[in-house]
Amino acid sequence: MSHRAPSHPSGLSIDRERDRPHPVQIEAWRAMGSAGRTRLGIELRRKARRWKLAALRSQHPDWTDERLRVELAKIYARGRT
Repeated sequence: MSHRAPSHPSGLSIDRERDRPHPVQIEAWRAMGSAGRTRLGIELRRKARRWKLAALRSQHPDWTDERLRVELAKIYARGRT
């Protein structure tokens, strides 16, 4: 009998042990303080948007920059990536 991780509503499995941050990572977050964690979160959000924009651009090379920005805004407004 194999162990199976519980399922998330999205259909993805949840592996809490594997997803748990390493103790060194937790210490690094504590050391950077709330301002550092905020900066880190902002930068991650910006990177994710740039990656999504690049993906849209590759999927729709004929779209203008304005159309790409509008579609990106719609995707994030709907909470879907």
